[in-house]
Amino acid sequence: MLPVYQEVKPNPLQGANLCSRVFFWWLNPLFKIGHKRRLEEDDMYSVLPEDRSQHLGEELQGFWDKEVLRAENDAQKPSLTRAIIKCYWKSYLVLGIFTLIEGKTSMTSWKATWLVKSESAKVIQPIFLGKIINYFENYDPMDSVALNTAYAYATVLTVCTLILAILHHLYFYHVQCAGMRLRIAMCHMIYRKALRLSNMAMGKTTTGQIVNLLSNDVNKFDQVTVFLHFLWAGPLQAIAVTALLWMEIGISCLAGMAVLIILLPFQSCFGKLFSSLRSKTATFTDARIRTMNEVITGIRIIKMYAWEKSFSDLVTNLRKKEISKILRSSYLRGMNLASFFSASKIIVFVTFTTYVLLGNVITASRVFVAVTLYGAVRLTVTLFFPAAIEKVSEAIISIRRIQNFLLLDEISQRNRQPPSDGKKMVHVQDFTAFWDKDLQLLEDGDLTVIGDRGTTLSGGQKARVNLARAVYQDADIYLLDDPLSAVDAEVSRHLFELCICQTLHEKITILVTHQLQYLKAASQILILKDGKMVQKGTYTEFLKSGIDFGSLLKKDNEESEQLPVPGTPTLRNRTFSESSVWSQQSSRPSLKDGAVETQDTENVPVTLSDENRSEGKVGFQAYKNYFRAGAHWIVIIFLILLNTAAQVAYVLQDWWLSYWANQQSTLNVTVNGGGNVTKKLDLNWYLGIYSGLTAATVLFGIARSLLVFYVLVNSSQTLHNKMFESILKAPVLFFDRNPIGRILNRFSKDIGHLDDLLPLTVLDFIQTLLQVVGVVSVAVAVIPWIAIPLVPLGIVFIFLRRYFLETSRDVKRLESTTRSPVFSHLSSSLQGLWTIRAYKAEERCQELFDAHQDLHSEAWFLFLTTSRWFAVRLDAICAMFVIVVAFGSLILAKTLDAGQVGLALSYALTLMGMFQWCVRQSAEVENMMISVERVIEYTDLEKEAPWECQKRPPPTWPHEGVIIFDNVNFMYSLDGPLVLKHLTALIKSREKVGIVGRTGAGKSSLISALFRLSEPEGKIWIDKILTTEIGLHDLRKKMSIIPQEPVLFTGTMRKNLDPFNEHTDEELWNALQEVQLKETIEDLPGKMDTELAESGSNFSVGQRQLVCLARAILRKNQILIIDEATANVDPRTDELIQKKIREKFAHCTVLTIAHRLNTIIDSDRIMVLDSGRLKEYDEPYVLLQNKESLFYKMVQQLGKAEAAALTETAKQVYFKRNYAHIGHTDHMVTNTSNGQPSTLTIFETAL
Repeated sequence: MLPVYQEVKPNPLQGANLCSRVFFWWLNPLFKIGHKRRLEEDDMYSVLPEDRSQHLGEELQGFWDKEVLRAENDAQKPSLTRAIIKCYWKSYLVLGIFTLIEGKTSMTSWKATWLVKSESAKVIQPIFLGKIINYFENYDPMDSVALNTAYAYATVLTVCTLILAILHHLYFYHVQCAGMRLRIAMCHMIYRKALRLSNMAMGKTTTGQIVNLLSNDVNKFDQVTVFLHFLWAGPLQAIAVTALLWMEIGISCLAGMAVLIILLPFQSCFGKLFSSLRSKTATFTDARIRTMNEVITGIRIIKMYAWEKSFSDLVTNLRKKEISKILRSSYLRGMNLASFFSASKIIVFVTFTTYVLLGNVITASRVFVAVTLYGAVRLTVTLFFPAAIEKVSEAIISIRRIQNFLLLDEISQRNRQPPSDGKKMVHVQDFTAFWDKDLQLLEDGDLTVIGDRGTTLSGGQKARVNLARAVYQDADIYLLDDPLSAVDAEVSRHLFELCICQTLHEKITILVTHQLQYLKAASQILILKDGKMVQKGTYTEFLKSGIDFGSLLKKDNEESEQLPVPGTPTLRNRTFSESSVWSQQSSRPSLKDGAVETQDTENVPVTLSDENRSEGKVGFQAYKNYFRAGAHWIVIIFLILLNTAAQVAYVLQDWWLSYWANQQSTLNVTVNGGGNVTKKLDLNWYLGIYSGLTAATVLFGIARSLLVFYVLVNSSQTLHNKMFESILKAPVLFFDRNPIGRILNRFSKDIGHLDDLLPLTVLDFIQTLLQVVGVVSVAVAVIPWIAIPLVPLGIVFIFLRRYFLETSRDVKRLESTTRSPVFSHLSSSLQGLWTIRAYKAEERCQELFDAHQDLHSEAWFLFLTTSRWFAVRLDAICAMFVIVVAFGSLILAKTLDAGQVGLALSYALTLMGMFQWCVRQSAEVENMMISVERVIEYTDLEKEAPWECQKRPPPTWPHEGVIIFDNVNFMYSLDGPLVLKHLTALIKSREKVGIVGRTGAGKSSLISALFRLSEPEGKIWIDKILTTEIGLHDLRKKMSIIPQEPVLFTGTMRKNLDPFNEHTDEELWNALQEVQLKETIEDLPGKMDTELAESGSNFSVGQRQLVCLARAILRKNQILIIDEATANVDPRTDELIQKKIREKFAHCTVLTIAHRLNTIIDSDRIMVLDSGRLKEYDEPYVLLQNKESLFYKMVQQLGKAEAAALTETAKQVYFKRNYAHIGHTDHMVTNTSNGQPSTLTIFETAL
């Protein structure tokens, strides 16, 4: 396997100087590239050495292993949290539990004090603000000293603002990096664990759950590290602010603080409720993703059975439960955001009501110092502190889920033996002979990408790749689990003789097989039945012992030329019998005879397209579709009005305070030189209006939050349903072209965004945007001159945002597309777990996983750093705005009163964090809208023909089961090659037709054409009705299929047999009785209502195949199609299936695709396909009379003994069918109903 990344671009951060690090200048070259053209994966910087997945994962794994050992010794349960803390506490030292350090110790001290500094800067700002407002309150145009002091204060205020801006972003950048490292380490550990799960453990977890751990749970670590510090910084800051307020307004400050403190338990209560809802939601999400995984994996079968509606109901029900929980947690979040929005208003209201009622007089400086101080503490206490509680509680749940997963049983890791030296490598030149022909068909030879779980290869090709992989391992012992069943007779013989007997002749080989013709070559034969050994011995011993198998084999051997004498050399240095030597010679030319056309048309690979990354802006259309999916436009207009009303009330409340303070100060007049006499205002009037405005702010805030969440969650629900419906109606080609991971990503990650993050981000954006507009409007209303510098600042901002988004959008899209391979790799690793273990490829898979993770980390690292680059620059614009307001108001001091300046300046200061947050949220909304785009893209996929049409066939159709192919051409995609060419054939009513041909001759395509998995050209008639004129469900429900790979779905056995509840219990039990599964099912704890394991993995392949047969028996259709159904089952099950088919479907038209010729030798006619063309179509015996026919050659390749037996069978069937009245007793004639003389049953089992 090629490494996923090469060291292309070294990371410029490594060599960056201090200034460059502080202002993120080292990113400038990337932005230039992003401005010129679309960013590609090659443009990303390689991961920093300390951020590599392997390094981080092994480090944390070490601590976890130690923790497990410690727990074992102390007889406790190991704690993952403890391992995490032990691993990361040092790098978090100074700031309490979790602090930041970048890995360069010299910088530790100042980095460690960032949070302290930035929080203290927030507290210092209001003091200087108060001093400036004081100057206006005691304004004296002649006092130049006071003016100079005021300028000094203004300078300090702006410097404070700038320092705050820089520190804030460095702090956040480093905590986010810490979160990223923890997440990467966790992912590494989860994947490592998944590779080691024991059989027992696999039963306790599902693919969906593991994918969910990797897609949703670990993301909590990205968020928790950001807020964790505020658990202690919040209370500290609150204490500092209370002290300052006490100095400013005395005891009244306690009233405001009391409100803050009352709000906290409310919010932590919300947090607890939220986390309990979150864990309930997670279980529903797990179930939905697991079901989706099965639907996408088994889509072919679902379509052939026309079971889409049943699965649609299943997913819809799961989704309903999930959405009801999501909606409740969203309302909680809405209340949380609303309380944040209105908290400061309530606090200021309570404080000043108390202040005034205690008989104090309001002044502008006091009002706005208090407002700003509360503003500083409000952010920490009402937003960061509760967020910290919420994120920590979420993280604890995630850690618990991951910990339970990490504690599942593992398979024991045996010591790997060093490779034995001195042994000659086995030369595998002969072996490639057969695969060669296939390799030539693949566009890029052995470099062809074969898609998720080899979708583009036929069953036979998969089997051969598998065998090739084993042979290349050059092991000492080979365990081959029936590798020959999926290939046709010629290939099977070739593989057996040239690969198993020749290439592996020096190896110990244990071959499990159902193909008894190969037993002669074995040195030891072991017969198993019901998991017990029945008999063991050599081939000759069996023949003598007369055991069950011996009797079956005897017949085969009487026609053979020579009986091996006891003591014939066995597998290790065996001689080929005469017949097999003959067949070896014949297998060479037969390649040429059979291959009339060189192109193996059946399996021309469907190329896997790269995942689409839409370019440029997210269009207005996407927003329109998103909101319209959630509510009617009248509701949306109402929502806009509600938002405006909330913001107006918000600003008016502050304006009223400043107006009140100004009115009060005009009353402080000097009376006859007798000193100041303060007159009181009419308290009831001012307080009344103030209370009304506060109430309005709170109510509008809450209403707006809940309505936004309602609309957006509703929208997510609508889009999910549309996407799911669209997926179910997509043609099969879509699933061949798109790997499972890519489709699942839409249903897990993108829908997760729509459910969870997007509504929150949209609401947050709306709130902050309106506040920014409010701030600027107030400033311009107070000092109209401000509009002049605002224009250039606005232009710079618009340019900067556009410049940033060009790069950021690409970075975010790269982050999405580099995430898919992580999931695809996990999902395919889980499906191929046994193969990975058998080849000891765990390390290679782990390396590949780490490489995928590192590629994603490159994108994620850029995502973090680019957003900080932007934020630092935005805050610089805001700082300019603060400078303009502060110095502008001093210059225009004559015309302004204290209240106005206080309002404008305190608002300008709030703009600092808020403006950049608003713009980043707008970019974030746009980035998340990519998820909406991706979902909408899947709501409008190319559709199959409709399920039901105007023209409905009569209910009894097809009555006869006559099938006519009239010049049928078939291809899987419009631009693909023809896989069936000019096929014309008539299949009569109740006829049994065998379909044979080499791997890739077009056998399965014939079935696809019949089921219209892709639309055929030409005409296919069934009982005088043209198949293309009726709905797909009307067509597919009327044909039964027993597929090559039996598929069961999670759910009960009852649901698996009868998803629409169309049958009675009695019918279901009868069907199970027919296929001899009744006892097995009755032994289950809940009988038919027992939940099956994922994909029915608690049943063997044979049992699953029997369930498919039971489905066919229940459907009672006139047409049955069997697609190599017995390729993977043992002869006994095969015999049972064949027998049931002959009994139950005697009056049906049966088409059988077969590799084992014995299963179809007694058919009424044989259809021989080659390279997509119908080469021969006649009765088996007639075809065998023609020595030149392809069918004759196929039979001869089985060896003389078996060929003779098959010919004899064909002859008897032929004479019995066509000349039944001649020379046969009446008894024989009556027995032809099942299409086969009873005397021949022995071959059914034997071969």
